[in-house]
Amino acid sequence: MNVLCLGGSPAGQTFATLIHLRDPSLDVTVPERNTANDTFGWGVVLSADALGRSQRNDPVSTGAIRSHLS
Repeated sequence: MNVLCLGGSPAGQTFATLIHLRDPSLDVTVPERNTANDTFGWGVVLSADALGRSQRNDPVSTGAIRSHLS
């Protein structure tokens, strides 16, 4: 099955990662209109609850995120 997730925002990237982890047979595509070096000065805030849920669903990505938290 093909899955198309429009946009590489943090939400789009998280959705694409989690759905692929749930079913690796899915063909997940995430088109992004901006270039890799485009930035807009916004950040992502993750509560302790959000990190806990992320840890349960995707411990690899959560570990990478935690290693960069200040």
